[in-house]
Amino acid sequence: MYQFFLDAWAALRLRFYPKTHYHYSLLIIVPVLLALGLINMANMSQILGQQIGITVFILALTVLRWGILSKTMQVILGYYNKQPGQWYGYVLVTEALILPTIAMLYWPQALAMPGSFWLIWTMVVQAFGFVRISQQNIFKVALAYIIYFIVTSLAGGMLLFIFSTMGWLDINSMAQAFQQMLTIPAAETGIR
Repeated sequence: MYQFFLDAWAALRLRFYPKTHYHYSLLIIVPVLLALGLINMANMSQILGQQIGITVFILALTVLRWGILSKTMQVILGYYNKQPGQWYGYVLVTEALILPTIAMLYWPQALAMPGSFWLIWTMVVQAFGFVRISQQNIFKVALAYIIYFIVTSLAGGMLLFIFSTMGWLDINSMAQAFQQMLTIPAAETGIR
């Protein structure tokens, strides 16, 4: 785990290694994905409502997003550049950079601005790392992100459909929670 944190610290400072360096055991991958999923669930609970299936859905979606981003970058960036190794470890390191944003849930007003800058910086770090490690141009990385977004949206929708069909999620209560979230700020500000 120590090496994982060192790699994350290096990435924050825009220091990257070849993608074969980012190789981690399941003892690191599973807890990091679990922590990311729980942070995503905490952030999304206002939008999606309080259901038991939400936690499992968000955890599954987190793992799915990690896999899709890694595979998309491997296919798009590795098409012309036949470097060995996969992107799974690098994506995990850069995705784990959002873990400190858990503090925003406890102090939302005080950390809103710094938290926003932190999230933007982690996105810049991840994209810049893809460019530097793959030695491809930013346009190929942007294309890979667009494809990732499309594939993730489709896969996430299919996952939501499966969870809804199995009865693990109630889409109607999710829609009601989302509507309540939209009406609360309007009621507080007097805007309709």
